[in-house]
Amino acid sequence: MTKMTFAVVLTSALTACSVDYELSGDRPDVNPGDVTECPFTQIEGTDLYAYDCNPVFTNTNESWGSEVGSVGFYATDVMGHPFYQMWYTSSSTDQFGSFGMGYAISSDGTNWDTHPNNPLFEADPNAWDKDSVAGQVIVWDPIEKEYVMAYQGFTLGTGEIDWDTFETDDGTWGIGIATSPDGVNWTKSNKNPVINFTEDFDPFTSAISPCWPLTITLNRRGFRGYIAATKTEEAFLGEAACHIYAMNGVDAETWIIDDSTPVFEAGSTYDKMGFTSASVVELGDTQYMFYTGFTGWTQYDGYQTATNITVNLATSTDGGETWTRDPNNPLPISTSGVPSSVAAQVIGNRIHIWLTDQFDGQSAIGYFLYEPEVSDTETTEETVSE
Repeated sequence: MTKMTFAVVLTSALTACSVDYELSGDRPDVNPGDVTECPFTQIEGTDLYAYDCNPVFTNTNESWGSEVGSVGFYATDVMGHPFYQMWYTSSSTDQFGSFGMGYAISSDGTNWDTHPNNPLFEADPNAWDKDSVAGQVIVWDPIEKEYVMAYQGFTLGTGEIDWDTFETDDGTWGIGIATSPDGVNWTKSNKNPVINFTEDFDPFTSAISPCWPLTITLNRRGFRGYIAATKTEEAFLGEAACHIYAMNGVDAETWIIDDSTPVFEAGSTYDKMGFTSASVVELGDTQYMFYTGFTGWTQYDGYQTATNITVNLATSTDGGETWTRDPNNPLPISTSGVPSSVAAQVIGNRIHIWLTDQFDGQSAIGYFLYEPEVSDTETTEETVSE
């Protein structure tokens, strides 16, 4: 079956009322150079490879949005072929927040077919997440045989005071969960937000104050997630950095945050103010966290945003309890200073990375590979392009 035929078959199946294949969640084992139009070239002195024809997705052919935002990826095996899926937010330059989420599929990770009914996942105008849905991370639950999506949602508050209760309308901000049997049709949890950042953290009594959610994973130990948060004691001193705290999932809707100590502290020259996004994968006995770190804050339209953002790597060999920065940080896969989202997945013996970044002044997605077991000095381009 050729690459083009495979893409057509998948598109037809996904747009029909029902699908005629079973999603197994199994990892495909594919050499990207065998299926992509362009090769991957090794970045000198690293175990990283960049796709020669980046970016691979821009979203410019859709009318509902023009600026790609946060992205979630998942690759599985369907009928003996790799099946890449992407869920992405999109917005326009005059829009605050992302009100919907699109869906696209690919047989090689570079040529993408967008769903004709995008956006498929939308903010509910009457719900807690009506002003934005973003930061989505998708994992496959082999027990329930469904996709689980964690995402950030919020409703902007008015700031008005209810003089009967003396409470201020601060809006709602938290983490939502949605599930899907096919990646297209999603059901939001009736327990959303499963973590309510607005109500669950008192700035005067809580040990931490959340900055934003980072990622969730599902491995042999179960559900695990990470959020960025400031230490309350640091915030009062005006030195607040967004450290990484772990949270364990009893299930997809029930999370326990360990706020006693960060599992990964900000503080290096390239992440001294913290972390803006992360993706955690497991290969062998090692966990790999690809993350974006930043060094400062700036005001933009009345909101504080991170500045001088870089892409980095940390590893853990104790189940994510402690993390060690890679000595080659920052990773040389972004030079824009504003990468916004990083997603990673193990496929075969490689880690595939999709990075939302600025390419020629436009928000788009680049494709990279990481081979942790390959020697820097002996690897050649032929490893992934034969």
